[in-house]
Amino acid sequence: MKSILALLLLTLSISLASVAQKPVSETRDVTVTWVKQNLRNNGPKLILTAESLAQIKKVVKKDETAKAYYGYLYKNAVALLDVAVLERKLEGRRLLGVSRQAIARIGTLAAVYAISKEKRFLDRVNTELLNVCNFSDWNPSHFLDVGEMAYGVSIGLDWTLGDLPESTIRLVKDALISKAIEPSLNEKFNGWVKVDNNWNQVCHGGITSAAVMIADQDPALAAQLISRMIQNIPRALRAYGPDGAYPEGASYWSYGTSYTLITINVLESAFGTDFGISNTSGFVNSALFVKKLVGSSGLYFNYFDSGSSGDDGLENQELLLWFANRTNNDVYFNKEKFLGALARSDTSGYNSSKFNGMVLAWLAKHKKSMVNQLPANYKGDGINPIVVFGGGKTDPNGYFLGAKGGAANLNHGNMDAGSFVFDLYGVRWSVDLGMQNYFELEQAIGVNGLWDSNQQSKRWTLLSKNNFGHSTLTVNDELHLAKGFAPLSYYKEKGNRPQAGFDLSAVFKGQLKSAKRDFKRTGDQSLEITDILELSEQTKSVTWAMMTQADAEIIEGGVLLKQKGKNLKVMIKQPEGVLIMVVSENPPPLDYDMKVENLKRVEFKFPVELLKNKGQKIVVELKGP
Repeated sequence: MKSILALLLLTLSISLASVAQKPVSETRDVTVTWVKQNLRNNGPKLILTAESLAQIKKVVKKDETAKAYYGYLYKNAVALLDVAVLERKLEGRRLLGVSRQAIARIGTLAAVYAISKEKRFLDRVNTELLNVCNFSDWNPSHFLDVGEMAYGVSIGLDWTLGDLPESTIRLVKDALISKAIEPSLNEKFNGWVKVDNNWNQVCHGGITSAAVMIADQDPALAAQLISRMIQNIPRALRAYGPDGAYPEGASYWSYGTSYTLITINVLESAFGTDFGISNTSGFVNSALFVKKLVGSSGLYFNYFDSGSSGDDGLENQELLLWFANRTNNDVYFNKEKFLGALARSDTSGYNSSKFNGMVLAWLAKHKKSMVNQLPANYKGDGINPIVVFGGGKTDPNGYFLGAKGGAANLNHGNMDAGSFVFDLYGVRWSVDLGMQNYFELEQAIGVNGLWDSNQQSKRWTLLSKNNFGHSTLTVNDELHLAKGFAPLSYYKEKGNRPQAGFDLSAVFKGQLKSAKRDFKRTGDQSLEITDILELSEQTKSVTWAMMTQADAEIIEGGVLLKQKGKNLKVMIKQPEGVLIMVVSENPPPLDYDMKVENLKRVEFKFPVELLKNKGQKIVVELKGP
């Protein structure tokens, strides 16, 4: 095992070194000498370099989009001049909301100052920095708070172009060391360093930004931190492979990816290389993944802890701009959507963008390019595999299927292997409940109760987390096996009739001998779901379920759904003689469960005797009228 791990690390090191924009012989061990030789020595270092600022100042005068974005930041900066300073006030165990406000405030004010040079914005940045740098700490016990605060404070220091009072500059650098860097080296607080989820991306992004800002006075410490990041960030980035399907879903794609882009852009601007991080397998292709998650309803396939709002929001439009630049494909940058999101965004200062100056730099680099349309369908393999069947941009029926395998014990995981969402006519028929407020759930079932993913965890009492709240199979009215992994067993396209299958056998270990779920697009308005089961002595019953918010009427052979003036039939084709039920989940089973208007579960219940006599195969068809 040790030799295999050593080989993997060696391979990773060679891969990173081979794609770096500058030769770095010590790819896994950045040295003091390398830092001194390669650190940008004139002007700001973090993204808004002297060169990019010169570009930005030109583009905000003549380009409609850049001008609108800068105007949005400027209005927020003006509004921020009159708001009260932030308080070190925790919500439960988190200071995260305060850290995010600090990034939005400081970054917006500092970016606008760097362009406008209006002293009132510099003075307010100074006030904000003095305030947060005098906090007792940045809450290292929940290190995301520190990682994000470190980034906000770093850009505040950098983008003010050396114009802050010397006393503030000293205070800020001392705070970055004492409140961010030193806690990151303390084993009590740095469990995030080697994890394989978004904590790795976020915290390394913030600490790398801090490392650059103190590199001039302590290059040895900066070298240590950057070297640590290069060694460990690939642990999290492996999740993007092989196809870009980020396992934590759409919302956490945005979160984790945003901080990886911060890391990439900070390294490129400060040192001229990102050490090949942006070339990680699947990373660039993850833009295709997140675009394909949006159904004809405008909603995401919102599995795990994801919100359902599609990509019309400003944050994803900002992020996708980088991918448009990188791929030279404007399918990822929709100018109208971007401007629309800007027009809807608040300019009161309280919700300004955390990407602020970074987006200005990307807009300055953006060159209008060809729009290479996305494929209608998508397959994303990996540790949480998904498939998407789509009708394409011109489909008059708005056909969309999102289906998944994976495992419940992944970060932010649910017992949803085999589940699916389905859109037709621009209506979401089969729904996923998505994200539920963490703070409220931690109050109700405890921190460990929410985040422990073992089989006995209280997490699985929640409708939004267990299999009873998802459009999948349930056996013996029992929970799925939390550690059971459902791989994508096949995927094929036949014109506009794609098919895919997931092997759910490990999810039902001890309940079934085997289970395979196949999805097949059978027509322009129809979907067939086939479950091929091998029963065991422990099998007593099997329930096929679909979660919906539509009105539901039991009809012969199935259920008729009605919603927004449209109809959809959910029909049992095989076997006959099943028990058909519509179970209301509004109100939900528990007081602290997610409350979803008009939520219900369509159920086809099969006793084991029926399945034994009828071939152990379930076929359900979803079809339009």
